[in-house]
Amino acid sequence: MRDEHAVPTFLVAGAGRAGTTGLIEGLRSDPRVFVTDPKEPHYFAFHGERPDFRGPGDDRHINQLAVTGEKEYLALYPVRADHLALGEGSVSTLYFHERSLPEILRINPAMRVVVLLREPVERAYSSFQYLSALGREPLEDFLAAVADEPRRQNENWHHLWHYTAMSMYGDALGAFRKELSEDQVGVWFFDDLERDYAGTFREVLGFLGVPPLPGSGEDVPRVNASGKPRFPHLQKAMWWASGRPVLQSTARTVTTWHFREAVKARLITRQTVPAEIRRELAPRFAEDLQRVRGMLAGRASLPAWLEGR
Repeated sequence: MRDEHAVPTFLVAGAGRAGTTGLIEGLRSDPRVFVTDPKEPHYFAFHGERPDFRGPGDDRHINQLAVTGEKEYLALYPVRADHLALGEGSVSTLYFHERSLPEILRINPAMRVVVLLREPVERAYSSFQYLSALGREPLEDFLAAVADEPRRQNENWHHLWHYTAMSMYGDALGAFRKELSEDQVGVWFFDDLERDYAGTFREVLGFLGVPPLPGSGEDVPRVNASGKPRFPHLQKAMWWASGRPVLQSTARTVTTWHFREAVKARLITRQTVPAEIRRELAPRFAEDLQRVRGMLAGRASLPAWLEGR
């Protein structure tokens, strides 16, 4: 029966590589908020069907890990929950909005959705660096990988490989704002989390109906960093182990999440977007950003990249 388990009251819905993991882990640290494990069940994007993505490693990761049955998904939530907010953080929810939105409205018409956005070239480059660090990206040159993107989409590589397509926000944001009420969709930016994580975190808590406490968000470490791996062979070994449930479970048992994220961060050298890449790619996002800017025209402030500066 559906009423045996609580239903989610919020979703942190992308975009990928825009700070969703950091925000979700901050929410998980608040005892009044329940967050699913896994953080990304991908239910709303793929409900009722088993993903069959064909990119490198997709068969051992998203194809196996996605939770696509309603009963299985709702079982991720506690029975008779006394939390003020319950939710998850699948970035696929935003990207596959045409499938996600009808199911969101069916499961909980009052759902609150947190949308995180990032400057589109930086988001795409971060996704490329992330997959490269895992040893999954077969090409060393980012622009070559972007040129290969249509083939990858046609061959059904999963969404993180869609470097530029996932940086197009207008259609998804417009759909969410159309189907949900104004107070159900909250938009924040990667820039907000980088500049003032604690302040942004408290704003999100308030949006979710959870009164912020003194010190909320002040001790959450940076997570899920992307960049160039300092030790590529070690990075590839860690990715290989992440696809083995027994090894992954053992690692979680003997180490803390904070420890694992600290180790990952030390293995990465953060890199900024090269100027030639920005010059090449920025124009293709201009029209989409103009649409997003129009949707958010009433906000007190927008990041420089969205204001057109």
